[in-house]
Formats: sequence, structure tokens, C-alpha cells
Amino acid sequence: MNKKVRGYFWYNNFKYLYKFYLLYIKHKTFFPKKSYSQSGEDIFISKYFNKLYKGFYVDVGAYHPFFLNNTQLLFKKNWEGINIDINPTTIEIFNVARPNDYNINVAASNKNKKYIKFYTKNMINLLSTTIKTAAETAFLNNSFNTYKTRCNSLNYIISKTKFKNRKIDFLNIDTEKSEVDVLKSLNLKKYKPKLICVEIHLRDRNHHKISLKTHPTHKYLKRNKYKIVWKKGYSFIYKPTLSN
Repeated sequence: MNKKVRGYFWYNNFKYLYKFYLLYIKHKTFFPKKSYSQSGEDIFISKYFNKLYKGFYVDVGAYHPFFLNNTQLLFKKNWEGINIDINPTTIEIFNVARPNDYNINVAASNKNKKYIKFYTKNMINLLSTTIKTAAETAFLNNSFNTYKTRCNSLNYIISKTKFKNRKIDFLNIDTEKSEVDVLKSLNLKKYKPKLICVEIHLRDRNHHKISLKTHPTHKYLKRNKYKIVWKKGYSFIYKPTLSN
């Protein structure tokens, strides 16, 4: 990370205190909550899997273990899984909050590259992305930094864990405009996610409306026989049209 990035001094000199700050103080997440999601996604997801004990989740673009997180309620119900983020500081705090999960600093994508550029601001940021145009829209006056991180498919990432032969119960993807690339890197026929929550923006970089029917993420999921069962704001939850 660039030494001029906000938070670097505290991270470099007071690492444990800075992690505590990021985990519990920054987003006021010290006390347990009924919901950790932005719009109640986790309430729907938890009810949907009400009878499933020790399920398996994959969270791509995990950002934070508690704040705006769609898997924390599942984690509290003894679920386990894989948390993926392009920001190394995010993975460090996941290692504290969920030490028994697989917490992996990598970009999940179908791009045939060993490394990929990503764009972010500060030590940790909700809007980190591998799509430059998305960064130019999200960060005013191009006030972002450019870094490189490893790039692997979801198939490859999962193959290196104990979950390599297990179907996914819940898949969460929030990668700031690269969601369809993440989906294309996963063998849906093998892993058969029972629920997929994905962020979909229905406006382009010029703020013009986009039809859901024409959005590449929705089209890809529909083509693979998934349908919407819940939506609010930017969050769309899909399930298979037929039972897995």
C-alpha cells in the first residue's frame, strides 16, 4: 500500500489497534445486531436456510465481517466458508473475526491473467473494484490509487479448499461492476448455489437507466436457469428455477 494512503500510518505503527478500530469502531459494529446487511438481505437468507445447519457460503467482495455483510448471520449459525476480497487489509480483519474460514486476498474473475489491477482509496474501501470506469464513477476527481493483486477463477479458489467437492449453499457477489466475470469463473453445474445474492446497478456510468432484462449479470443467471426471489436497492437474490 502507498504510504500516503489514509490510515497507513496507523496500520504500520499500531496494527492491532488499527484492526480493532476497523472491526468495531469505524462502523459502530461492537455490539451484536439483528441484521448486518444493507437492506435486510441477511434476514431473508437466514429464513430461507432456517433448517440448514452448518451450511457453506462463498462471499466475493466481502469487504467487512460485520458491516454491510450478508453472511454474518449465517456465520453465527455455525456456517463456514470462503471470504474473498482484493483488499489485503480486509482479509486481515477477516482473519481476526473468522479465523476458521478461508480468507483469501485475490480477485475472482474469468480473466486469463495471473495478476489484475484494482482501484481503491484508503486502506480499506467498500467501493474497491477491478473495473477502472467503475472507480472513475465512484471516486470523485479520480481520487483513487491503483494496485495489483492475484487473479484466479472461483473454480480454482474453491479447488484449493476443503470445499472443493461440496455444493455452495449461498453465494454472495459484490465486486463493483465485475459480478458477471465472477459468475463466469464458477462452474454452476458443479457447485449449484442454492441462493445467489448479487449487486446489480441499473444505471450506466452516465447515469442512464439500464433495463434489468438487458443487464449482463441478469441475462447470464437467467440463461443458467436462475430466477429472482428477492430484491431491494442494488441487491438481487436468485435461486434455481428447478431444484438442485
